[in-house]
Amino acid sequence: MDDSRNEIIAPQEVAALRIEAAMTPRVNLAFHQNAVPVLRELTLLNDGETALEAVELTLTSEPAFLAAKSWRIDAVPAGQRFHLPRLDVALDGALLGRLTEAESATVAIQAIVGGEELAAATLPIELLPRNQWGGLGHIPEMVAAFVQPTDPAVERLLTSTAENLRLHGKSGSLNGYDGGAKRVWELASALWGAVAGLGLDYALPPPSFEHAGQKVRGPSQIVESGLATCLDTTLLFCAALEHCGLNPVVVFTCGHAFAGVWLVNEEFATPVVDDPSTLRKRVMLKELALFETTFVAAGGKVVAESYT
Repeated sequence: MDDSRNEIIAPQEVAALRIEAAMTPRVNLAFHQNAVPVLRELTLLNDGETALEAVELTLTSEPAFLAAKSWRIDAVPAGQRFHLPRLDVALDGALLGRLTEAESATVAIQAIVGGEELAAATLPIELLPRNQWGGLGHIPEMVAAFVQPTDPAVERLLTSTAENLRLHGKSGSLNGYDGGAKRVWELASALWGAVAGLGLDYALPPPSFEHAGQKVRGPSQIVESGLATCLDTTLLFCAALEHCGLNPVVVFTCGHAFAGVWLVNEEFATPVVDDPSTLRKRVMLKELALFETTFVAAGGKVVAESYT
């Protein structure tokens, strides 16, 4: 998926030198934990008639969610552009981890020659709290960072899953794909019963959450509050399925999210698939099962198609 539309392009001209920078418009702790680059492109353009030598480029942020960075460029020839190849900038994980609400920030980039500033650019950035997903319009695959299979509530949920399996005369082992597609159905069905047993109440998500993003309840928060949106329940199921050794899928439609699980030990070649027919084909081939997670808020009284 081309996410160039998600980047902030901020050229600003001073004298004959220009700076073009592209940065991720929203950042949270997940970017730090997954080493996702936030500076996507940085270019110097010399529109003058003479070469500029010994150019120093500096980057700072306010608040300082990025470590200050500087680059030294020997020369930028006249009428040419120079693309900086190493754009690794360090995020302050401690600062991002302390955020509880979204906060505005700025990144300032300056080009200095001989002690004189020849060009500058300022880029606005939104800092999100650690529990807020940025939406599909902003690196959609980052939703996977909110799947928490090691949350203590997931372990308790899987204990109930194993009990459900034994109550129906099945092995209580959460053994992933070892038993084939039929075993995946058994695991997913037992998990459904465990989640339904939580007695959750459905909470409406924010308008257009799939594009604008939303704060996400983790598994422990869901269990404690008894409330969950469609995205919350989807990520809860995905966390538990992953803990079982299965490959989950998150599916988004207009104003809604739901989950899926691979019935075979497979996954898509890319982290984001935007062609619905790809999902339909896999479902028709009985390689993938999709299910409406919010039905657990109705006590889980849903008749599901069994594997044959």
